[in-house]
Amino acid sequence: MFWLQVSTLVLVNVLIASMLLVRLPRAQHGGAGEGALNVWQLIEDIEAERQREAVATGRHHLDTETLARLRI
Repeated sequence: MFWLQVSTLVLVNVLIASMLLVRLPRAQHGGAGEGALNVWQLIEDIEAERQREAVATGRHHLDTETLARLRI
């Protein structure tokens, strides 16, 4: 029984060491390519969209004069 436990412990340690020391080739990204966006461009797009949403426009938008008349 002792030798079974020792051999299991040795085999597990060898397996762990081999997993740590032997690295398989990993996939790598290719070039970003044409039309790729970076983080700063995405942030600018989001900020521009927020500004467009903040500006009230459209058919049902009430201008300041209409709002002033309704509050009276």
